[in-house]
Amino acid sequence: MLKKILLGVLVLVLLLCGAAYYAYNKIDVIAHYAIEKYGPDITGVSIKVKDVELSPVDGKGGLKGVEIASPKGFSAARTARLGEIRVWVDPATVTQDVVVIHEIAVVAPEINYEKSGNATNLEAIQKNIEGYLKRTGSPTDDKPGSAQAPGRRYVIEKFSIRSARVTMTNPALKGQGITFTLPDIQLANLGRRPQGITAGQAANIVTNALISKIATRLLTNIDLLRKGGTEGAIDALKSLLK
Repeated sequence: MLKKILLGVLVLVLLLCGAAYYAYNKIDVIAHYAIEKYGPDITGVSIKVKDVELSPVDGKGGLKGVEIASPKGFSAARTARLGEIRVWVDPATVTQDVVVIHEIAVVAPEINYEKSGNATNLEAIQKNIEGYLKRTGSPTDDKPGSAQAPGRRYVIEKFSIRSARVTMTNPALKGQGITFTLPDIQLANLGRRPQGITAGQAANIVTNALISKIATRLLTNIDLLRKGGTEGAIDALKSLLK
């Protein structure tokens, strides 16, 4: 009987070791699944990923073909096509409670900034994220989560959005969109060791930064936009290209 028990324990240990080895060496598969599975829960919109490649040796890699759908009530085909996302994860932390991400760089994303009624699509997504944070007991800014906040936590040392192009449209433009470049966004030290932040908190911080950057870009054109006419709106938006 003792031999059978020892044999059972040995088999269990081997299975656990095998699972740990698989998790360590297939972090790209896990990341792909997690983004498409849990991303919509946080943002309230569908998120699709074409490809994920992350090295289990140094944690470097990237994501390609990431598309974020439009929230309900908006007509754009998508909110964003993120193109290439470069990622550098500390592979030693992927199975720990706090995952350390050295860098995330979103390169040349295409963002649709659509206004419908009194809100934009990005504000709608931000509202979804804040609703998720409230439901899960997490703060809505860069603070340690409450004791009941579930999920793995993260420390993101560097986050950037580079060479973004934004297409702004609204009902007054009658289907016409004006595309302009966005100054790079640089964020650092998201999450404080050792607590880290949840994925929802990180998404909220990034969305806030993106909305703020777009608002700043449009600020000098607000007077023309207030004229309310289609021609005035187009002229205001075109001035961003100068």
